[in-house]
Amino acid sequence: MAQESAFSKTIHEDSHHTVEIDELDPSASPDSLKSAAASFLAARLELASIEAKEAAGFAASKAVHGAILGISAFFTWALALAGLTGVLAPMATRWLSGKTDWLPGWAAVLFAFAILHGIAVIICVVLLKKKPSSPLFELTRQEIKNDKQWLAKNK
Repeated sequence: MAQESAFSKTIHEDSHHTVEIDELDPSASPDSLKSAAASFLAARLELASIEAKEAAGFAASKAVHGAILGISAFFTWALALAGLTGVLAPMATRWLSGKTDWLPGWAAVLFAFAILHGIAVIICVVLLKKKPSSPLFELTRQEIKNDKQWLAKNK
């Protein structure tokens, strides 16, 4: 004899996932309620697992971009300062002669580079703060909201 299911099936689809959700039938027997509850929890855990993998992929991507940014910024800064300071220092010294005696040309070039790199750092920080295009755990949040509504309705 076929066991009576305590759940009826509903399908939730979005552009990324198709998730089959079981909805509880209040007239089901206690044994079928136990197996239905287990099935219900398994479905919720599967959904959370899928979205956790998406979130982990997004976080890993951000971490890799952050590491590349840090390493690249350091080497860009060090090499640009070394090379361009040597090239521009004589020009800055000629331009500053007679205008200021307290600022040598090489120091003026270093300050200019520091300002330029500070602007680059600000731009990178803004890009790293960018949010994902869709909220993380969107389907899980919606299902928890649906569960709360169902529980409130069936008290």
